[in-house]
Amino acid sequence: MSKRVLVTGGSGMLGNALREFLPNAVYISSSDCDLRDKQAVDSLFREVEPKKVIHMAARVGGVKANLERMGEFFFDNIMINTNVLHAAYQYKANKVLSLMSTCVYPIAECVSYPLTEDQLYSGKAHPSNFAYAYTKRMLDVQSRAYRLQYNCNFITAIPNNLYGPNDNFDLDNGHVVPA
Repeated sequence: MSKRVLVTGGSGMLGNALREFLPNAVYISSSDCDLRDKQAVDSLFREVEPKKVIHMAARVGGVKANLERMGEFFFDNIMINTNVLHAAYQYKANKVLSLMSTCVYPIAECVSYPLTEDQLYSGKAHPSNFAYAYTKRMLDVQSRAYRLQYNCNFITAIPNNLYGPNDNFDLDNGHVVPA
């Protein structure tokens, strides 16, 4: 059990795709554990004892959903990220890979192209999804802070232009390409 890989966001598009490559990982979806709830996350980590975590869980939606429910998107995502990373630290996971979003990129007038990593925080996020974007930026900040203070091997990656099977194809709540 101590060598387990825990995948949050296990029922999403990426979680489903990952199953082919990591069939023995423990996949958690929102119906399995409310990651906004610290006690539930602590119980999950005690039970699974993951050594590696791939953190992909998030409350997501398209532009319309982001505009209409900014507070919900901010609260849910900041709690999910905070709880998962802190539990990974407390329960001594030796590696955490967290996925951010292209929403973290600054608006175009704040950067030059091609965009480089050092420009990631050079400007504000787009107004249409700033609440979600800043929670994803904070995921990177928390990962860096834990890496620096606690020597945790927590890293982030930004996948770009994802779409495919098991995506959200709803016109109101899906991302641009699938909608």
